[in-house]
Amino acid sequence: MSASQRFAVVILIAFAQTGLAQAADDPERVDELEKRIEELESASAAEATASSNANWTRYIRLGGSANTGVFGGDRHSEFDHDSFLIWDVRFFVDALLGDTVRLGDQTIFRNIGFTFEWDLVRLGDLDNRVGELYVDFQGFLGQDALNFQVGRFQLPVGESYLRYSRGYADKPFVSNTIGGPWWWDEGIRVYGSFLEGRAGYVGAVSDGTTSFNTDPTSDKLFSLKLYGRPTSWLYLSASGLRTGKLGSNSSPASGALWLGEAWGRAYGSRSDVDNYQDGMIVPDAPNRIHDSWFAGADAVIECEDKFRIWLAYGRYAIDAAGEPGYDRHLHYWVAEAILRGAWAAPVLRPFYLGGRVNALGTYDDDKGYLLDSRDSDSLGYNAKSLTDYSAVLGWEITRHVRLRVEYTRREITLVDGVSDAIRDAGRDRDVYAIEIGGSF
Repeated sequence: MSASQRFAVVILIAFAQTGLAQAADDPERVDELEKRIEELESASAAEATASSNANWTRYIRLGGSANTGVFGGDRHSEFDHDSFLIWDVRFFVDALLGDTVRLGDQTIFRNIGFTFEWDLVRLGDLDNRVGELYVDFQGFLGQDALNFQVGRFQLPVGESYLRYSRGYADKPFVSNTIGGPWWWDEGIRVYGSFLEGRAGYVGAVSDGTTSFNTDPTSDKLFSLKLYGRPTSWLYLSASGLRTGKLGSNSSPASGALWLGEAWGRAYGSRSDVDNYQDGMIVPDAPNRIHDSWFAGADAVIECEDKFRIWLAYGRYAIDAAGEPGYDRHLHYWVAEAILRGAWAAPVLRPFYLGGRVNALGTYDDDKGYLLDSRDSDSLGYNAKSLTDYSAVLGWEITRHVRLRVEYTRREITLVDGVSDAIRDAGRDRDVYAIEIGGSF
């Protein structure tokens, strides 16, 4: 309600109250005027509430997503029988903390925002943790090329991390990519774009460990992604990362960069399964990691109403502290294609069909690794490679509701010399899911 409108309502109420005093000897007139005053006061209060709500929604946005359905699989899969599961739930708060910040005539920041993610459920488990949480300083000195985020954020490496957090609402598959780099960390992230958004960068300096608010060493993680769009249908990016030292004498190394559900960690840690190397059982490695490095590249070819192809490769090198026999080199790759129904007929526009092959491994018969943390009690650090073959059929029921049916065949190869029990645990890993997701 504008100031002039509020003034008019006040005048009307005043006139009504004056009429009420003059009509004191007329009961019917008194009732009529009292009723009119109540209507005017109610209308004024409603307008004030609506105005307040409008201002509130202008500066704060609430969002979220939830995915649920039926999940099942073979005897050694993560779903050893059919189950109804809440698979993923997260909530978001975005707030505008201020518009243009100036010193004299100079613009310091175009605006300042705030983002918070509540990661409630992930992979069917109640996580109840902080996801992203940062203050966003945009348009430093009025430029699109320099922006800062301070707090906790997704590591800007590769393209997989864009399918976590908010990306869960729109990702085409139920499952996540094996080896796709991601995870959160605390620090400073810097980003910007050039050439009208056709090229840009995202870089970060952060603590470098998996755990929330934990930094056992003075070394920091440095990451950088460069991206560009040479044409309207081709997107390219290249990423690099270095962690420095990880772990301490009392706490096993646990790096911030995750490759799917694996990450840089002290070899043998948090697993009671025997470690096989060069065909023999070996002890766990020391808690510390001297350094680790990542390099990767992605290419996306996309025609909006027809198809999307994503290709990716990355290499992660882990240098054990003073123990070269425990060094590991992990490789991952992704080949994914999505065909959209609109290519076949307009009536099929809400549907899509997808296929993906992706893998992670050392690809060394003598040196394995824990390639999925959920296998710590069954395979330990003895997997040579994981390969998933996935097919999905999706229906975008509305803009905010999506149904997905997916089947994934998982193949696991193990290092030489492992026991029959470990080898058997690597078989029968296929899974399926019928999932519906909603977002707002």
